[in-house]
Amino acid sequence: MGLLCKQYYPGMVWVGESTVMAETFDHYAAVNDTEDREGRMWRNKLERVIMDMLDFYRIEEGFEDLARQVARTACHKLVKDMFYEARKQAIVDFHAARNVRIKRDDAVKMTLMKEEYLQAIPWWMATHRECWEVLVDRWCAEDWVERHEACRQRRLMMQGASHHQGSLSLSEYAARYASHHGVGEINTFEAFALSHKGKFKADIHYNPEDPPEVYSNPSAYERLSQYSDVAKEVYGQDYDPRSHDLDGEVVMRAGKGKKHGRVIDTASTPTLSQIRARTVSGGPSIRERPTATQALQAQLQEERARREHLEATLAQQVQAQVQAQVEEQVQTQVQAQLQAQRQEMFSYFQAQFAAIGHPLQAPLPIWAPRPPISSPPMPGSAGSNAGAGVGAGDVDLSAARNLFPQGPPPFDP
Repeated sequence: MGLLCKQYYPGMVWVGESTVMAETFDHYAAVNDTEDREGRMWRNKLERVIMDMLDFYRIEEGFEDLARQVARTACHKLVKDMFYEARKQAIVDFHAARNVRIKRDDAVKMTLMKEEYLQAIPWWMATHRECWEVLVDRWCAEDWVERHEACRQRRLMMQGASHHQGSLSLSEYAARYASHHGVGEINTFEAFALSHKGKFKADIHYNPEDPPEVYSNPSAYERLSQYSDVAKEVYGQDYDPRSHDLDGEVVMRAGKGKKHGRVIDTASTPTLSQIRARTVSGGPSIRERPTATQALQAQLQEERARREHLEATLAQQVQAQVQAQVEEQVQTQVQAQLQAQRQEMFSYFQAQFAAIGHPLQAPLPIWAPRPPISSPPMPGSAGSNAGAGVGAGDVDLSAARNLFPQGPPPFDP
């Protein structure tokens, strides 16, 4: 379908009172169709794309209108993607012509000059060069690069993939999961939860007690929680959402439906006006959908709180280390002062005892082991004399009495 949208691109179209570049699939309806090789001609290019697409499929009888509706919905997104991909492809083609290989992921971050863009016109715009020039002028505008980078950074801030369904609908995902794992049918509520955990082939299971970390994006956990809360408001506290399919009214009440696209089945899903009309005071609430700005602010606040917690923890660790270093330095200084005082006192007594002929031995270091309790007796003691077997005279310590005066020192007024 994307190829058909490019093949029948209408170029410049007349809308209202001016000529504009065709940027949406609705613009295809503004250009008349031309007769093809088989002699067929439709009303406009929009119908041409859809009818050519249906040539490749056999539609079951009774589903023709639904098939056209699905095709038209898909084409709306495909046309938007055409212009997004055109810039990347132009950058890749421009460098390829100069034998330089550029990956598409790298091309997103690159830009070209206007003259360089004009040299890399895509094949589906070759006959509509004026449209290409309008598009190039838009890319080369002063504020476009800033807006492009801002949007890119916002996308990079997503905490995970939006889902793992791929192109499958929720019902198709549920059917393939059940078939692959050999289990019975699963409802759309469980399929929604599983599609935000992994692909249908993955070994995943739904558990309402799972934390937000098991989901590919924390917003999925929040939506499931909000849906469960609102479902119990509508159907009672005994209601178990796991045993029922997604309810359209509950989805609308939980967040005013989907911002883009359809919500389950539009034929059976009531509108917000209908829900408000039958909602009484004190009944189930209609909750607001968090905007992208609110979600970003919440994410920034969470990141700020985490950073502040890390900074506080780091500050405590640094303070503890500094305190330990200070205490160690103080202890070292105190020990050094005590050692100096001890050495000074010993030097004083050593000099005094040397004067009376009794030199003192050097003191043991403060870390010396404790001396044994059964130490040998001092020279001149009774035990010493008995051990020696000979008599010995007592040591005269009268000279040492002069070191310690009996009375207080004289008072000098």
